[in-house]
Amino acid sequence: MMWMYLFIAFLQNMGQKRWLCLLAIFACLLSFSCGRVLKLKGDDVRPVYNHTLAITLVEYASAVYMSDLTELFNWTCERCNGLTKGFEVLEIIFDVEHCLQAYVGVAKNLNAIIIAFRGTQEHSIQNWVSDLFWKQLDLNYPDMPDAMVHHGFYSAYHNTTVRPAVLSAVQRAKISYGANINIIVTGHSMGGAMATFCGLDLVVNEGEENVQVMTFGQPRVGNADFASYYSLLVPNTFRITHEHDMVPHLPPYYFHFPQKTYHHFPTEVWVRDLSFSNLVLLSMEQVCDNTGEDPTCSRSVVGNSISDHLRYFGVDLKCESWRQCTIVMSNDHEMERFSKKDSKGNLLLSRTVPSTDINGTKTIGSLEILDANAKLANPLNSKESLAENDVVEFIVLLQNMGQKRCFFLLSVFACLLFLSHGRVLNMKRDDGRPVYNHTLALTLVEYTSAVYMSDLTELFTWTCERCNGLTKGFQVIEIIVDIQHCLQGYVGVAKDLNAIVIAFRGTQEHSIQNWVSDLFWKQLDLNYPDMPDAMVHHGFYSAYHNTTVRPAVLGAVRRAKEYYGANINIMVTGHSMGGAMAAFCGLDLVVNEGEENVQVMTFGQPRVGNAAFASYYSLLVPNTFRITHDRDIVPHLPPYFYLFPQKTYHHFPTEVWVRDLSVLKLVHFGVEKVCDKTGEDPTCCRSVMGSSISDHLWYFGVEMMCETWRQCSIVMSPEIESYSRKDSKGNVFLSRTIPSTKVIETKTLSKTGVSSL
Repeated sequence: MMWMYLFIAFLQNMGQKRWLCLLAIFACLLSFSCGRVLKLKGDDVRPVYNHTLAITLVEYASAVYMSDLTELFNWTCERCNGLTKGFEVLEIIFDVEHCLQAYVGVAKNLNAIIIAFRGTQEHSIQNWVSDLFWKQLDLNYPDMPDAMVHHGFYSAYHNTTVRPAVLSAVQRAKISYGANINIIVTGHSMGGAMATFCGLDLVVNEGEENVQVMTFGQPRVGNADFASYYSLLVPNTFRITHEHDMVPHLPPYYFHFPQKTYHHFPTEVWVRDLSFSNLVLLSMEQVCDNTGEDPTCSRSVVGNSISDHLRYFGVDLKCESWRQCTIVMSNDHEMERFSKKDSKGNLLLSRTVPSTDINGTKTIGSLEILDANAKLANPLNSKESLAENDVVEFIVLLQNMGQKRCFFLLSVFACLLFLSHGRVLNMKRDDGRPVYNHTLALTLVEYTSAVYMSDLTELFTWTCERCNGLTKGFQVIEIIVDIQHCLQGYVGVAKDLNAIVIAFRGTQEHSIQNWVSDLFWKQLDLNYPDMPDAMVHHGFYSAYHNTTVRPAVLGAVRRAKEYYGANINIMVTGHSMGGAMAAFCGLDLVVNEGEENVQVMTFGQPRVGNAAFASYYSLLVPNTFRITHDRDIVPHLPPYFYLFPQKTYHHFPTEVWVRDLSVLKLVHFGVEKVCDKTGEDPTCCRSVMGSSISDHLWYFGVEMMCETWRQCSIVMSPEIESYSRKDSKGNVFLSRTIPSTKVIETKTLSKTGVSSL
């Protein structure tokens, strides 16, 4: 250890010149950091990157650099707002001896404990020693032979006051907020390295299961064996790297010694800035491969930028000013009851966890939201069906009009849309909002597109032209084709999402039945208990509840849960009318089936109920996102009549409005805006006229319609007859018994006959 003290003295004597010395050392070492990549041991199931979570956590990672502990503890600092607003700090740890800082708190909107570690302080000799102490240390964890780790980073977490304070705060939070609350660990630079060891510690030594780690500009922390074990034990980990940031290239990767050299673990997300005339237009994110050292990501460039290291997603990741290892407490007297010091002067600020549970019963105005497991009575009576005389007459009218009916329908829409404007009725709901996941949206839009395919053989075996990309490996359990009402949906399991996926098809262009459902705007009482005044769209409600769709979907969900476990997530999606059916399905699963882990994401969905219904829905199925595209006409229907705010149709939250932008007509990209909690944000799609059909038929560059404009028909091979059955009305069901193995192989079957619906 004598060489370390000599090195510290050397740096201190050099004064400001030490930066030049350190950069010279880095440059020499980086010149050796190149070559082939060692393949890691790991499974093939990869977590899904969440862009919105990343831009939230980068704000948490930035806030930990703040020196005023009073403002940080009260979450009133200049960086304590934006996406982190409402965060509650439980513990701040300031280790004076080693110049380390971290905090633990609860983010109620994420239903998660957040642990954040600060990176290197520029003038801290202690931090620089930790950074440069590259000697590898045996990781004496059970069943991890040959795993070696960075001595300095490991010691910064394990051999200081940080670890016991963090674990204690986590235990206090779990006692109050429940054992199943998520834990998210983050940090920047050296703080990212400490976050890595913290995440592993929570899983291996504390037995935690719901742990996610996301770091920014993190250096390497161990050898290839460590990276393999880590990726298996903490798979939900993402390392965000920025352009030419130099720190992820350190300690260097020596390709001549693949077993001994430092090696990154997966999954890296490389962020590159797309600029025009030195103006950053947008950031491109590349989710890298599962080796941890993807040669097409940050390793494809020279790590020579400090500025790229100090800013991620436009957020500063450094102290407010260049300073020594100091803290500020703006109101020492007030903070005394929260603070304590140990014999070495290390400071801890601790808050007693409140007794209320974020998952408990919520009272919103006069509405008390019941436990999601409470069984509610069966909904509307099936006697309210599409067979009423006025509907039959309307069908005959449309059929007699022939091709002119399209012009008739568009003229009706145009007249109604002119009346659809005005003020927004504020909804009753809580303030805890779910986090939008851009990557999940890109995945679910592909599932939604696939449900339009008419070849049931290819859809059932998941070999259709739209059954690849982000949905590859999906296993279909049930396909439902309701011939009587021209409806189609499927249920299956996406193992990479650990979720049952339910998808509903939208309107078929030439289907009279679908157009009747779309245009049957009469509002119907929703006879769910404790939902007074809730009114819903008759046509969409009946399309889900009063057809063969609902029992087939619920039966497939139960079969999937029996095999994959009761805690598997359920994701419901659909486009256009299929989005409306998805909304009713999600509500049905929560209210009548007692499901808890239900998420709904729809594309181009019309309104489905009044404001009272929207309020109840947003409380019971809060993890819902309605994606709307630019001037898509359908989200404006049925119209919103501002003169009758209690009676008119009203969207539920949360809308995500996608607008198409272009630069010099060369670069095209979509900008997503997460809208407010009213459901009718006047700054989102309601700020423009809904005049585009093409915007309705394309979302995120994915086609949301049938392959060809055709009558309601399907294609099915005789080879899958063993999976199919028909009821007395000719409705078709393709059902797969859940396999005994978790991975099944499907073969491509030939297409033969066409069945007209």
